[in-house]
Amino acid sequence: MRTGEKLQRRAGDGWMRAACVALLGALGCQGGNASSGATAGSGTPAGSAAPVAGSAAPVAGSAAPVAAGGASAGAAASAQAGAGEAHALSLTSEDVAKVMNPKRQAPYSGPTGTLRGRVTIKGDPPPDTGLSFPIGKCGEAAATYGRLFRVGQQNGVADALVTVVNYSGYVPEREEAEKVTIHGCAFSKRTVVMSYGQRLEVANLDPLEPYMPNLEGAPFMAVLVAVPQGDPVKFYPPQPGYYHLVDKLPKPFLKAEVFVLKFATHDVTGLDGKYEIKGIPVGKALTAALLPAIDQDVKREIEIKEGENTLDFELNFDLKKYNEKPHTKPSP
Repeated sequence: MRTGEKLQRRAGDGWMRAACVALLGALGCQGGNASSGATAGSGTPAGSAAPVAGSAAPVAGSAAPVAAGGASAGAAASAQAGAGEAHALSLTSEDVAKVMNPKRQAPYSGPTGTLRGRVTIKGDPPPDTGLSFPIGKCGEAAATYGRLFRVGQQNGVADALVTVVNYSGYVPEREEAEKVTIHGCAFSKRTVVMSYGQRLEVANLDPLEPYMPNLEGAPFMAVLVAVPQGDPVKFYPPQPGYYHLVDKLPKPFLKAEVFVLKFATHDVTGLDGKYEIKGIPVGKALTAALLPAIDQDVKREIEIKEGENTLDFELNFDLKKYNEKPHTKPSP
């Protein structure tokens, strides 16, 4: 197996174990234990258990559906019809309320704080994955996927997931959709975080190149084409957990990890390493920063005060220890 394939497999498989420890272990404190599917901390990927009761397969977006490898117009129309019959979860769905707000609390209306900061990384530089990318049309792929993880200026690390839990009160998600774009054969993020009940919208910004995004782990209905500069393809994760956003066209490097959480206080860092989480109830809380690509997280307890709060995280990457560490995908 080539070096690039090994690194990509480790980055794609090993992250679930760290994610379960860093995130799902605390979900019961914030979202309760009312959800169906994988048990918190179990390491079971989303889609390997039955969907939440009453939920259904994701609704296809407005882009044209095609079967993998090409399909007739009749088959495509049939796939579109089947996808259109699927039930779309939303933030107001009863199934979502049972998971996100099991105690049926009123939305928190007291004083809140905003948490800002940076996630940086020290130690060894990220190794080259050894992956190959198409020449010409995939200008952003190498910069996004050419190394094990992305580091910006002043050691800021991109694609780190930052969460805040263990506060008092119910904080609802305000945005109906989490949006991801594709440009130059690269997703805008390698880590995507969203709240259960949000839909995932994937839009193609390229002027000519089509893509076939697919959310692995969610029930399969039809593979849809994200046409150049067209309407986004929409996905509705059927339960909290972990998913993989991939492209069904021959671009195996085009991937993103998708975290669907039971709470709304989260963010993902950009290339500058910065994050921002608003609307956190004042008081004691638990924060965590996770970089899925290297299975590493840092946790901090914090007292959220009304107004502005600042907290930085620092990760450490030791390439030798990383190579020695087992990266085994948990069994379904």
